[in-house]
Amino acid sequence: MNLFLDSNALIKLYHDEVGSDSLQRFIGKKDRDLVLTIADISKLEFTSAILKRVRQGEISLKIAKDIHSFFENDLYLFNIVSVGDEVKLLAGDLLLKVAHRKALGTLDSLQLSTAFVAHRVLPIDWFITSDKPLLNIAREYFPVFNPEVPD
Repeated sequence: MNLFLDSNALIKLYHDEVGSDSLQRFIGKKDRDLVLTIADISKLEFTSAILKRVRQGEISLKIAKDIHSFFENDLYLFNIVSVGDEVKLLAGDLLLKVAHRKALGTLDSLQLSTAFVAHRVLPIDWFITSDKPLLNIAREYFPVFNPEVPD
């Protein structure tokens, strides 16, 4: 079972917020041959998201640094797909195809295109995000799971 987690889903594994429990349950129901796939840019987005929570007063800088350390120590658990030239070309094509009629930003197009490339090697069984615009586009290509929607 291969689950692709975009950045806002990934952070729910490390920071208790809306959807964290739902995501943990969803992952817990999957088989033992579970693969969690992320884009390499998710590492940067993760750091940015944690520090945003510091700026918003949700957590202290010390807690953010601890969360970041836990994540860095867990990187070996993830199938990390590089955002290389192929992903960037697909993201550009996806933007031209979709962005004029649906909300699709640069990073989201890179996330989805990374899933496309990863899918060629090991099929993606679920695309996981709580980003509604990305979810609506991803569902055209993959089964999707939004951890923020009650079970």
